Amino acid sequence: MWPELVVGAAFVCAVTRGDNFPSLLTTNATLAVIIDREYLGSEYSPIKHAIESYLVFAKREILKHGGVNIQYYSWTSISLKKDIMAILSVASCSDTWRLFRAAEDQHLLHMAISETDCPRLPPDKAITVPLITKGEELPQLLLDLRTTKIYNWKSAVVVYDDTLSRDLVTRVVKSLTADSSNLRVNTAALSLLKLETRRTPMNVIRASIKDILSSVSIKTVGRNFLAIVAFEIVELIMEYAKSLKLADTKNQWLYVISNTNFKYKDIKRFKQLLSEGDNVSFLYNNTVKSSTCTGGLQCHCEEILSGFTRALDEAIVLEFETSSQVSDEEWEAIRPSKLDRRTSLLQSIKTYLLQYGECDNCTSWLMKAGDTWGREYQQNASSSDSSAELMSVGKWRPSDGPSMSNELFPHVAHGFRRRNLPLVSFHNPPWQIIKTNESGAIVEYTGLIFDVVKELANTLNFTYTVDVVKFGRDSDNNSSNSIREWSTEVATAETNFIPELIIEMVKNKTVAFGACAFTITDKSKRDVNFTKAISVQSYTFLVSRPRELSRALLFMSPFTGDTWLCLSAAIISMGPILYYIHRFSPVYDYKGISKKGGLSSIENCIWYMYGALLQQGGMHLPQSDSARIIVGSWWLVVLVVATTYCGNLVAFLTFPKVDIPITTIDELLGHRDTVTWSLTKGSYLETNLKYATEPKYRELYEKKIEPRSYKWMIKNIVDGKHVHIDWKMTLQYIMKKQYLESDRCDLALGLDEFYNEQLAMIMAQDTPYLEIFNDQIKKLHQVGLIEKWLKDYLPKKDRCWKNRHLVEVNNHTVNMDDMQGSFFVLFLGFLLSLLVTVSEKLWHKYVTKKRKKIIQPFTT
Repeated sequence: MWPELVVGAAFVCAVTRGDNFPSLLTTNATLAVIIDREYLGSEYSPIKHAIESYLVFAKREILKHGGVNIQYYSWTSISLKKDIMAILSVASCSDTWRLFRAAEDQHLLHMAISETDCPRLPPDKAITVPLITKGEELPQLLLDLRTTKIYNWKSAVVVYDDTLSRDLVTRVVKSLTADSSNLRVNTAALSLLKLETRRTPMNVIRASIKDILSSVSIKTVGRNFLAIVAFEIVELIMEYAKSLKLADTKNQWLYVISNTNFKYKDIKRFKQLLSEGDNVSFLYNNTVKSSTCTGGLQCHCEEILSGFTRALDEAIVLEFETSSQVSDEEWEAIRPSKLDRRTSLLQSIKTYLLQYGECDNCTSWLMKAGDTWGREYQQNASSSDSSAELMSVGKWRPSDGPSMSNELFPHVAHGFRRRNLPLVSFHNPPWQIIKTNESGAIVEYTGLIFDVVKELANTLNFTYTVDVVKFGRDSDNNSSNSIREWSTEVATAETNFIPELIIEMVKNKTVAFGACAFTITDKSKRDVNFTKAISVQSYTFLVSRPRELSRALLFMSPFTGDTWLCLSAAIISMGPILYYIHRFSPVYDYKGISKKGGLSSIENCIWYMYGALLQQGGMHLPQSDSARIIVGSWWLVVLVVATTYCGNLVAFLTFPKVDIPITTIDELLGHRDTVTWSLTKGSYLETNLKYATEPKYRELYEKKIEPRSYKWMIKNIVDGKHVHIDWKMTLQYIMKKQYLESDRCDLALGLDEFYNEQLAMIMAQDTPYLEIFNDQIKKLHQVGLIEKWLKDYLPKKDRCWKNRHLVEVNNHTVNMDDMQGSFFVLFLGFLLSLLVTVSEKLWHKYVTKKRKKIIQPFTT
């Protein structure tokens, strides 16, 4: 053995096979040794001599079932031959990586010893041992953690004290920020904060820590903190980080403590300062100070060569045993490839070094992480289980680098680590649906809230148990609540005000959170925290669907009453006008035309005008021009009137006339004399309307009524006498239920949607998990999962769905209801005709009887 070297040397040892690389059984393995004379300097000759001597020993004592050829080089700029199988190098960092890249394509085993602060070669392809001076291993340690992505920080705040020398500060910064194609990691942005602790009173140190941490802005410098401080300073930083709210579920704190050793390392004392939801880990020195500790370049070379020759000997024996049991052709088919041999040799060497390696093993660092998430909710656990604990997550040695048994920050990687969280809930569909079997045992939790909880449990890695609270109405409820009998089937605004029992359970942290959809109100915010809104429910009102008006007098609809009155007056007046013009016209006298019959009577003139109005004309036409002008003018009037009537009649037949609908709050208030309305008692809407300043909302609250029962309310809504105001979703459920019961679409929703009500889950005021829960809920909203889940619980579409609003009208096919007015006119005409006939009979009888009483003179 020789003294440990600060500057390295480069040597390469390669194992080769024949050109075809058939088997380890047919040709001696070749070892190539490259010693970089320029890098090693004066130590070149003794190191080469020591390596040669040890290889002679290894061939004789260790490699008993095969041979090995050795090739030595004194520089690194060499061309690797195809028959080389493995490389052992001692070189500068840049030359080590250049040799690795040259040998990588040929699947060569690379065993490298390099300078300090050098990124290790990929552990699945090579072995790397950096030569580190005792007490200066921190830069290499942090570099190893970074290159193996044990932590992956894009930015960090580095707080350090006088335990870190000026030279080490430079090397640490380089390790944390170095950007190289070999690293394959992101460059990190650092913010350096220096603590003056040497010969400084404790009160000054406290003030300095407080001032420094108070100046940190998470939005500017990020959420990652690296504290490289003395053991005595850790507690102070933890206290101020906690008081300044720099330690939470999103911030990561790594405390690096170098002034500890194998005996002086009371790390457990720090767990008392860990709080629920913290992400805190400790990296501390566990070095053993003893005269028996060995290290240095020669020690590492001998260990690596010992492990290699032992692994080679084992591989030869294994392949010999396997090949002896099969034919040559079969052996060619199943023999290991060059990559397989590299993998097996590498694993064997690592196993040997881990079990028997002694070089620099006295130098080691241990890693512990705080196990904090969800522990305060473990009510049935022991007192030790319900408080924060420190768990070992890994260690670091110079020879093999970091060896991790868990993540450096377990909660960042694994959330709650499958810890069971107690929740509280109650049956309130469709938000929380608690299904039970015939015996009353709960068999399933569904509904929108539990869909969200299941996704949160999957993402944040926790399990849960549910404490179900019996919250509902009993049979003795008053009449105002009895209208909500359907609340066992659908959520209502009233049930979403928070029961006091649930508030107490959440405040006392008996449960982690309330898995219920609760209305976000300012009053409740004084007691609990609300998560980001799960859903937003708007209010609208339920009214009777407008019905078609009676069509018995449809034939009268094209004209208004004034039009019909003017038209009747025109018919009655035009008859006498035609009669007098016809009677007093001199044309009949000088042409010798008889005026008897035809239009010579007023009755005939009136009937003629009526017939012309119906486009039937008459048997007689006037002979005078004056009368013909009157008749022609009347025909023009008839043409306009008849065309207008027919067009409007077709429109009324095609588009049925309906009641005037109530679609807005203003229209509802406009029908205050004929329509009543009601609100959900104790709801968020009622509370807001009570203190509203807008006149229409004040009137909406002041003139509301309390329905006698749910059936009474529905019946009056169907009859068009009442309107109910509630969540739009709740009213959709009522419409669906009414449709299933009556098979008719009697109800409709208003078009006004007002007073949006936000629903969310509740958590304790001081919970550290509110932000991460809100982030996950936000993501669920962004991808549309919550909206999709809610639609799954809403009423399914039916034939009333398309027409659930009030303004939609479809084309109409003429039916008997439309034509009934025509038959009424026919019946009226028949009835009038019968009455006239009877009157004529009676009149004839009266005249005949009167004539018989009169004595007529006898004539011959």
